[in-house]
Amino acid sequence: MKSLKYLSVLFLVAIAGCGRSPQVPVGPYFSVSDSTWVEFAPGNLAPDGHGFEPSQLHYGGLFGWGTGNNPGNTSENHLDYPSFHDWGEPLGHGWRTMSVEEWRYLLFLRPRADSLRATGMVGEAKGLLLLPDNVSLPADLAFAPGTHGWSANRYTLAQWQRLEQMGAVFLASPGFRWGTDVYAEGCEGMYWTSSSDDEYDAHVVYFSGDTLNTTGDDHRFFGNSVRLARNLSLSSAR
Repeated sequence: MKSLKYLSVLFLVAIAGCGRSPQVPVGPYFSVSDSTWVEFAPGNLAPDGHGFEPSQLHYGGLFGWGTGNNPGNTSENHLDYPSFHDWGEPLGHGWRTMSVEEWRYLLFLRPRADSLRATGMVGEAKGLLLLPDNVSLPADLAFAPGTHGWSANRYTLAQWQRLEQMGAVFLASPGFRWGTDVYAEGCEGMYWTSSSDDEYDAHVVYFSGDTLNTTGDDHRFFGNSVRLARNLSLSSAR
């Protein structure tokens, strides 16, 4: 007589073979670990920290690290940024700032990561384009993955609207703020993560036309961009 444990294994194998797919979110999704998927906010965090920009092509605000409790803080003293206050908390609805590990997974480790990100332009706006895990682009929408300069991918507003409807994300390149001055506007993007490096610095996602990394950090008092995300719930794929 076969053991109960053996029969249980056979039962689980039979269920797995009935044509059911693993659980995944419904609609466009971005994996940030092997078991967590997110959707991105519809735009960068607005300058007042209380909402989102109306378009992904807009720059939004440039915030000191972890200033969800005081988004207008422009102090140049790192002691004024002692701890992280998530910008998503005042907004509610599950919005949050992703960690550097989550960004790293999304950009470099998720399935087909290399083929789902690229620098490019929408109209005259330069930025980083991210495609969902489950995207399937039509033949007439070319996408050249990688960081090969801004002009490798150039889209009209009409083309971008089609990409956006498929779930594509555009991270604009607003540069960064030091005090009240803004540098590298329109040619570099620095996006805060929730991850501290030490008491002076915190981790950022950095990109230019030919560079993309999550290995750097910035002084906490620098003003950088914020793009929030929220976890997606799972349901069985049909």
